[in-house]
Formats: sequence, structure tokens, C-alpha cells
Amino acid sequence: MTKLADYFISGVWKDNSERITDVMLHTVNENNSFNMGVKTSESNAINLLKSKKTIKTITWGYPNWQIGALVTVVTIGNVEYLRTVANASVKDNLDNSINMEPIK
Repeated sequence: MTKLADYFISGVWKDNSERITDVMLHTVNENNSFNMGVKTSESNAINLLKSKKTIKTITWGYPNWQIGALVTVVTIGNVEYLRTVANASVKDNLDNSINMEPIK
């Protein structure tokens, strides 16, 4: 079985200006299963992508997780942002990930 990605993102944290600050990052195992996620800064996720690791989004779609789009880095001005590949899925976007703020 081909590994779908090195990591999955299942949720995001945002600051007051709606900028992603952290993501819930899950390491993907060889059989495409994954363990409990770890809160990881956006900059660390960007560094993983720059080191040629692959990250995809996942969303909970009762009763299973749905694999989403590939995550990339875009630079606007001199600021880097996480983005999903455009038009990869009609319902997939990092904004659709679980808002992690209420979970303590």
C-alpha cells in the first residue's frame, strides 16, 4: 500500500486576525493509519513541507476520516502561509478543519 502522506492535519488554531498559528498534526504510519495528533506551530509545519515531507488534510465524515487535499506553502510578500491545493476537493480547505480553540 502506498503511503498517502507523511502527515495529516485535522484541525487548526487561529489568532484574532484569523491567521493560522498552529495545526493538529498526525504522523502517518506505513499502512496509512495515524496516531493521536500533536499541536504543532504553523512555522514547524511549513518547515516540514520545505524539507519535502507531504501533508494532507483530513476531516471527520462520520463514521470515518476523509482524506482531503495536499497542503502546500505559499508566500505572499515575505510571509509564508499554509494552503491546500486549489480545487482539490469542493469541500476541503484548512478553514473546514476543526477549530481547536474550545478544546483545552
